Amino acid sequence: MTVLPRSGASVRHAAHVAVAVVATAALCVVAEGSAEAAPPATARVGAVAVPGRDDSYGRSALDTLAEVVRGDFDAVSARFDTALRQQASPEVLRKSWEAYQAGFGRYLSHGEPRQAVTAAGTVVSVPLRMAKQPGEFRVTFNTDGRLTGLWFLRPGVPVS
Repeated sequence: MTVLPRSGASVRHAAHVAVAVVATAALCVVAEGSAEAAPPATARVGAVAVPGRDDSYGRSALDTLAEVVRGDFDAVSARFDTALRQQASPEVLRKSWEAYQAGFGRYLSHGEPRQAVTAAGTVVSVPLRMAKQPGEFRVTFNTDGRLTGLWFLRPGVPVS
């Protein structure tokens, strides 16, 4: 698991997040422009599923996934917002994808993206069919359409 430090994050919160990630068996690449290794947070508001709304985020998530699969990590990192770009390099992303495939098997295909709106932004989850076991690709977009988070997960990790 790759965990990048978040400036100003409390030790207690960081420990809670690390336990949550281990408990959910998620492999976090980058989280919300920081890297408290956890799926997108909602500031205790909850996530709202948004089927059928603006699907440009779904298309962008699938484009990002295609770049990951073909190994174009420079293109993926070009989608990062400023904070995320300062904390994660294409090399970090490459190593995370390789580690994910070591555990879940090579990428075979994906399903339809699902999106939810949270306090952190628009979260898009894409189910993955991997050679060893199913997985999930998840990204969070800010209002400018830039990536503020990107994860390779096991299926069923809730958007919280």
